[in-house]
Amino acid sequence: MIKRTILCAAIAATLTITGCGGGSDGGTSKPTDRIEPLDTAKLKSSAQTQAEPVAVSRMPKGAAVARIALGPFAGAKMSLSQNNNTSAPLQIGQGRVVPATASPQDLAGKLQWNTLADGTQVAALAFSAEGARAIRLGVLARRVPAGAVLRFYGEDGADVVEKTSAQLEQLRQINEGGGLVGDDARMVWGPVTAGAVSMLEVQLPAGADASQLQLAVPQLSHLTQTVQQTLAGPEVPTEIGASGSCNLDVTCNADLQAESRSVAKMVFTSGGSSYLCSGTLMNDAKGSLTLYFLTANHCLSTQAEASSLITYWFFRAASCGSSLLNSAAKYSATGAKLLYTEKTSDATLLQLNGPIPVESGVVYAGSYFGSGLTTGTSVVDVHHPSGDMQKYSVGGVTGYATCTLAGNGYFSCAPASSSTGQMYEVGWTQGTVEPGSSGSALLVKQGNTRYVTGMLNSGTPGCSAPPGSKYYYGRFDLAYSRGIKAYLNP
Repeated sequence: MIKRTILCAAIAATLTITGCGGGSDGGTSKPTDRIEPLDTAKLKSSAQTQAEPVAVSRMPKGAAVARIALGPFAGAKMSLSQNNNTSAPLQIGQGRVVPATASPQDLAGKLQWNTLADGTQVAALAFSAEGARAIRLGVLARRVPAGAVLRFYGEDGADVVEKTSAQLEQLRQINEGGGLVGDDARMVWGPVTAGAVSMLEVQLPAGADASQLQLAVPQLSHLTQTVQQTLAGPEVPTEIGASGSCNLDVTCNADLQAESRSVAKMVFTSGGSSYLCSGTLMNDAKGSLTLYFLTANHCLSTQAEASSLITYWFFRAASCGSSLLNSAAKYSATGAKLLYTEKTSDATLLQLNGPIPVESGVVYAGSYFGSGLTTGTSVVDVHHPSGDMQKYSVGGVTGYATCTLAGNGYFSCAPASSSTGQMYEVGWTQGTVEPGSSGSALLVKQGNTRYVTGMLNSGTPGCSAPPGSKYYYGRFDLAYSRGIKAYLNP
């Protein structure tokens, strides 16, 4: 099971950053065309971690719980073409309306309150969706009394995730700052809970008036694929965890372990449907430990999507060639703030609301924003093809291109010069990319250090791609100069 992250409140550290290639001896100035990576495992001062209490249900044993049952999904199935397209995020779930709890009045009538010894009131609802492998609940938190807590968990009661009234208020403010208004700013997406049943528990502090609670669950996301299926084995080859055999296991490459620790798998929800991409934690010039996170615009481009974001860290094999998930794997279901997004170079920069697993040694990736890469430059990519455990690809830059999104949902890319091209054209010599890899970073090595230099836009996915297939990455240097610089190097 993937553990929910338990993090430090802050890290006070000093880190000397030395530029590669420019040298740090004899007074030589550091390069000004890059930001160095920051490895939290190598900080000079020890990181002070504070274990947050493990969340648990407070529902009394045997207490009545109303059940909201949805039958099999009867809508249009996810198209195979969409899930065979790196031009779009990998769809892993579909939105469903929940009429029985669509309004606060509907939901209030189904809550059966239990008063505990300390005066706390708790109630819960069970939402079932026949055929779902997992569920995300979309909660409209129109009014939540101070001190209240929402809890999300599966039917087995394990791995409880809490959202406090203070966190709900913070999320509303972030949403409104991102342009959302009214109920749109008050929508909260819970974590992914495995199985066909998801529980929502509501706790009110002693003395609170339950009639003041205005809570609804107007929709849920019915997931047909889940991260837990990584362990399911070859009998479900079309599910998550079954990327093509030509993919390269990042755990087998000792030279990519730092880069691996900066990459996260992303799950987010848009219009009730859920999607999967890859993204990278980014360092800023001050090494401030701000949780900047880079992905593609075609993956995530709105504040509503950013607020639904779940990031999965250290989602890689336990050892080289193993089918078991690394025991350090954790997730953070706290969402993010949208800082910058643009279609031209297909870039999105977020600030994660946190926390994330700093105590496990995450790396804030460095970035290169100097002159464009030349043809023949060697590059690599660390990513999550089909949502699988981390893989990597090896290749080189073969040219430049400009890509635009066509009506069929695919990007159309045309050759361009180094001065006009918005994308790098890349060819792989080892490995590949697949749906779910979108948004992952193109990495270039200078000296002994790799730097982010692009974001995966499109290309022919999978191991059956014809020889000579091209893959396109939005140029980080262009996105940096247009807007990302204001955050990473103001």
